[in-house]
Amino acid sequence: MWFLLAIILVVLGLLVFALRGVLGIFPDSWEWAGIVLAGVGIAMGVPSVLQMAMGRPKLMINFDRTAKGEERFLAVFLKNPQLEKKSVWRKLGIKRDTIESLIVSFRISEVGTGKIILPIMQSRIYSDDDTTDVGKNRIALPPTLSFEASVMIAIWDKDKKRAIIPGDRLRPSVEISAGVYQITIIFVVDGEPQTKFRQFIVGNTADELDWIVPKQSKTGKVGSLS
Repeated sequence: MWFLLAIILVVLGLLVFALRGVLGIFPDSWEWAGIVLAGVGIAMGVPSVLQMAMGRPKLMINFDRTAKGEERFLAVFLKNPQLEKKSVWRKLGIKRDTIESLIVSFRISEVGTGKIILPIMQSRIYSDDDTTDVGKNRIALPPTLSFEASVMIAIWDKDKKRAIIPGDRLRPSVEISAGVYQITIIFVVDGEPQTKFRQFIVGNTADELDWIVPKQSKTGKVGSLS
C-alpha cells in the first residue's frame, strides 16, 4: 500500500513538473483535479504492468545424482521459484505466475561419434502433487521454494550392472554401456520450447554414473530458463 502511494506521489510530481515545463504556469484547481485523476489512473495501471513484466514464470533446473543404498539415479529437478521476500517487486504485491503447461522431452547421443542412442522421447514428470508416483506427460508448476518436480534420466541396474534409461508408453527401457553421453533436453514452457544440453558418464560401477560438471560452472548443477 505504501509503495503504491509513493508511486502516485511520484507520478503527480512528474505531471506537475511536466505541466510547468510546457505551459510555464502553476496548475489551477481544475488542472489539479485533472492531474490527480491522471496520476491515480497511471498509478493503478502500474501494478498490472509490473506483474506482466516481473511476475513471469521462470523454470529453474537442477541436474543431480541421488543415491539410495546401492541404487543410483540421474535426475533433473525442476521448480518455478517464488520472488524473494526482500525483493522490491514482492513488496509491491507482484507474485510469480504459475507455469500452466510444462512438457519435457530428451534424446541421448554418444559424445565423440554423435551416434543417437535414444531418439527424442517425451519424459514422464514426477511431482509432489502426484500421489500415484507414475508421473505425467504434462504438469502445471506453481511458484514454490523447493524443487517439487523431477524427470528421471538414468537408473543404475545393480543386477545387470548397467545404466538404464526408463522407457515410455511406446518404447521399452534402454540399456547403455560404459561411455560418455550427451543429453539434449527440450523444456516446453507454456508452449515455448527451450533447450538445455548436459553430458553424463556411465562406468562399470554404480558410483561411476554421474553428471559431468561444465568447465564454466563451479557446481555445474543449477541453472534457469526464463
